[in-house]
Amino acid sequence: MAPLRDSIPNETTCPVPLEVLALLLRSDERTRGSLIREIPADVRSRLAFFCYNRVHLRVLAFRITLLCELKDLRLLAGAKGDLLYQQATEHGIFEDAELGRPRHRGVTLARTARG
Repeated sequence: MAPLRDSIPNETTCPVPLEVLALLLRSDERTRGSLIREIPADVRSRLAFFCYNRVHLRVLAFRITLLCELKDLRLLAGAKGDLLYQQATEHGIFEDAELGRPRHRGVTLARTARG
């Protein structure tokens, strides 16, 4: 069965109350993860797409996506669910919760200039 296009959140529809979204944005990493896990799976996948469609919320979208089941993302958006999951895993936002910084380090000009 093909997913319904109308089920993907649009510009005006947030699948969670705005207070919950604000709390997710203000929370530390450990609290954010707990809050995301409390959101029902179908709503969580809708929230991932809602945030992904807003550039300023994209990192949050990737964090939410990594706590979603791939099957839920596929049910909601088909191949777009696969794409979102792939982008989230490639983004490399796996953070060390205690240090609050990315585990992998990006390339900088200073490192590349050393040769």
